[in-house]
Amino acid sequence: MRGKFDVRAVHEFLNKLWEDVFTLNEELKEELPRFGFKVEDVEEVFGAYLFLDGEWRQMLYPHPAFEVKPQIEVGATPESYYFVVAVPKEKISEDFLEAFLEAFPKSFIYGSEDFLNDVYNCMRDSPLSEEIIKRIHESSEKVFQFEANFDDVEKLKEGLFKVIELGKRFEIFDL
Repeated sequence: MRGKFDVRAVHEFLNKLWEDVFTLNEELKEELPRFGFKVEDVEEVFGAYLFLDGEWRQMLYPHPAFEVKPQIEVGATPESYYFVVAVPKEKISEDFLEAFLEAFPKSFIYGSEDFLNDVYNCMRDSPLSEEIIKRIHESSEKVFQFEANFDDVEKLKEGLFKVIELGKRFEIFDL
């Protein structure tokens, strides 16, 4: 199996992902407490999924991630840098949804219980908020995950501050 890909390139790629997440974690531990958030340590996360070739596929290997409490996970997978914000169903307004989709074009929205059945997928759906709000309201899910993906760690950090601002404006955080 080693002959089919460049082991050194895979090694360097994975090291960069982990290094980027550790560095971001340290920066956010300094910056976010003043906004009411607590930044946890980086952990190995297992059981995540990537959207590849038109379907969700399980990662059997760990990736780096950490929590920004109360409701955010931040990390990196081979696909992208990301954050996921857990939003209680009753706090999801059409205005928040529109602002989120406008701010984060590469995004996914799915329930916390049935996370493989997304209500919005940027790779497949058009961002028509009325349709997404209808799917959310018709769902039995109590909490929805709002995920945004980024090409690099700097854009992830910018996006995190942007979602914090949106979350405070639309009162989605339990601070």
